[in-house]
Amino acid sequence: MTGVGQAAARPSGDWQQEFADHLAHLDPGLDAYRRLGERLAEGTGVTETRSALVDQALEVLSRPGFDRFVCLPRLRFEPFDHQLRAAGRALERMRGRGILADEVGLGKTIEAALVLSELHLRGFARRILVVIPVGLVEQWREELDRKFALPSVVASGRGWEDDDAPIVLASLQAARRKPLRATLEERDWDLVIVDEAHRLKNPRSASARFARALTTRYLLLLTATPVENRLDDLFQLVSLVRPGHLGTAREFRARHAAVDGEVRDLAALQASLREVMVRHRRSDLEVLLPGRLARTLSVEPGPDEAALYRQVGHRVRAEGADASSQRRVALRAALRLAGSSPRAVAPTLAKLGWDDLSRRAETVTGTRKAEVLLELLERHRAAGEKVVVFTGYRDTLAHLDDVLADASIDAAVYHGGLTRRAKEAAVASFRDQAPVLLTTEAAGEGRNLQFCHVLVNFDLPWNPMQIEQRLGRIHRIGQAHEVLLYNLVGGGTIEERILTVLETKINLFELVVGELDMILGRVDDDFDLPSWVYAAHVGSRDDDEFHAEVESLGEELAAARHAHLDSRQRTDALVGGEAGGDGEGP
Repeated sequence: MTGVGQAAARPSGDWQQEFADHLAHLDPGLDAYRRLGERLAEGTGVTETRSALVDQALEVLSRPGFDRFVCLPRLRFEPFDHQLRAAGRALERMRGRGILADEVGLGKTIEAALVLSELHLRGFARRILVVIPVGLVEQWREELDRKFALPSVVASGRGWEDDDAPIVLASLQAARRKPLRATLEERDWDLVIVDEAHRLKNPRSASARFARALTTRYLLLLTATPVENRLDDLFQLVSLVRPGHLGTAREFRARHAAVDGEVRDLAALQASLREVMVRHRRSDLEVLLPGRLARTLSVEPGPDEAALYRQVGHRVRAEGADASSQRRVALRAALRLAGSSPRAVAPTLAKLGWDDLSRRAETVTGTRKAEVLLELLERHRAAGEKVVVFTGYRDTLAHLDDVLADASIDAAVYHGGLTRRAKEAAVASFRDQAPVLLTTEAAGEGRNLQFCHVLVNFDLPWNPMQIEQRLGRIHRIGQAHEVLLYNLVGGGTIEERILTVLETKINLFELVVGELDMILGRVDDDFDLPSWVYAAHVGSRDDDEFHAEVESLGEELAAARHAHLDSRQRTDALVGGEAGGDGEGP
């Protein structure tokens, strides 16, 4: 755009005298315009600086309003209407400061990323910080990259590699600790997003103090349960995004504190919340995904397999308590690998110096789980159904590839060591020809395999979030069939014990995506199940004591799930099912 005032820019004295002469001879019929002319004559000429400001103002005015998304042509997916509405309200009505409180599984991450993308593309947000639980860092990185074409960097230690990167991801655990905390607090951010923001409800917690210390123009809090146990939880979160919106803490309690279990002036509270919060419930929307059926098959190992597993467990327990940190890493790996396959654990046993066990592992050529897997594959191949088989380890992957080859079953193989082209070829082969895809966790991150609706977990990760990620490859938008999930677990293994507790205590495979993390977070903000399992195994005198510890954890998880459901009901009662969710906006 050329400068609006460039043509008029000339020495002020000449044109002012000339303009005054014209006014003196102005036709009497135009007297109404004489005063305007005199005001113009009193002004100064247009300078280049003023012209540049006009250009900038016109550029801003030429941008579309937030009633139209400029990021849509860049997206690599199609958002749902309710996600667009939520993002639109956060931009238009809330001016970029609000709470996204949709129920779990409805896409708060997508809604927040839409807001992020809009503000970033329009030039309003050039420094963006996303604070998330450690288990969701990679999910956020993947979503921003694959769906929004927005690269990001992960902060750790003292900072991040590319200091000019516009989008920084930081786990809440790392962000609230020195030295990273100081680095984040020193910077002026344009936009801060906090996922699982119910962790900020206690104003005296380290997480809440860190959040309050950040400087930002725009702020989004994401939580499916803005009300946990007390009405004050709601006040704390709203006060973060819009200080004073609900008055002071004393005024808020005087106006809305519950009397005989009923919140006072609930209608007024809900009206206030609609100005800063969006909430949708699954019951208010169409069903987005088909059903899923999970079947856990407990497979009794052969005598040699069982003996090897017991011996590995005993040695890890004997050495674990006094081992160095480096040794503990290897011991933990051995315990997990032993639950996958003898072929997978043999190299680690050798590295630990347990040559006798390593040689024994190498002699176990066949496994009962592999036999059961073949039976499943034959059944589904006969029905014309494709099957994706997950394992956590490359050595087990190679073992299964050999087993299927011996059985004349064509299989595509996918793992993180392949080139990008080889990965694409493996997925294409599975889609177009091979009835089976053998894969490690690499296909649990970012690959969409919804043309398949049968999945087998050959081994079970100790972190149940990885189970959810695996399942998410086929149980996603675009899946046209009910999804069938098989879990193969060796009888008497740690994996069997963990899975039994997760199924019986929290109904693991009935949870909506995202609920599991919320339940685990209620046990402890930094709760890490794999670390807990290893510590419990090493700290117990025998398997019976370990099983008792796992059962005790199961009771905690059951209580956490119950509290999660109660919190969801309280949120529905206070916030309602919409909180502005279906009102104005794109």
